[in-house]
Amino acid sequence: MSTIEERVNVIYKKYIEEICPYILRYEVLNITFPVEILNEIRAVFTHLSKYYLSEDVSIKEKNVSKAEGHIKRSILDCYKYICMAYDDKYDEFSRDYKNVDLSLVDNGEFLPKLLETRNAAVSLMLDARKSDLSITSDDEPSADQAFEKYEKAFSKYSSLYDLITSSYIKIETLKRKVVIKNAIPWITTAIGGILSIILFLLNKL
Repeated sequence: MSTIEERVNVIYKKYIEEICPYILRYEVLNITFPVEILNEIRAVFTHLSKYYLSEDVSIKEKNVSKAEGHIKRSILDCYKYICMAYDDKYDEFSRDYKNVDLSLVDNGEFLPKLLETRNAAVSLMLDARKSDLSITSDDEPSADQAFEKYEKAFSKYSSLYDLITSSYIKIETLKRKVVIKNAIPWITTAIGGILSIILFLLNKL
C-alpha cells in the first residue's frame, strides 16, 4: 500500500505529466484557458498546502484524499474541454471542405471512417455528460465511472482529430483541384467575352 508521501508524489506527477500537456493542447486548439480546470488545480494545491502545514495525521490523510479527487477531476475536465475543442475543429473542417467530394479521398475509405468516428465520439461524449450529472464529492464509484467514460470519449475524439490532420494534404490538394475545375468555365467565358470585344472593335476600325 502506498504511503501518504508516495500519494502526494503521484499527485505532482499527474499534474506535470498529464494535466499540463492537456492544458497546453487545449490552449493551442482554443487559445483560451478553461476556468473550471483552473479552479480544480487551485483546490488541489490548497489541500496540499493544508497537508504540509498540518502535523495531525488524520488531517493530512483527509487533505491528500481531497487533493487526489480534485486532480482526477482536473484530468476529467481536460478530457471534456479537449473533446469540445476537437468537435469545434470538426465543424470548422466541415465548413472549409463542404464543396469538396471527400468520398474521393483514400479511395473512398476516408469519408465513411470520418463519419463513423465522429458519430461514435459524439455518442460517447453524450454518455459521459449524462454520467457527469450524477457525480457528487462523496460518490467515488460514480466519479470513477464518469472518468472512464470521458476517457473513452477523449480517445475517440483524438482519433477523429488525428484522422482529419493526417489527411489534410490529400484533402487540400483535392480542394484546389475542385477550385481550378470550377474556375475553368469562368475563365473560358471571360476570354471569350474579351475576344468578342476585340473583334467588335477591330470591325469598327
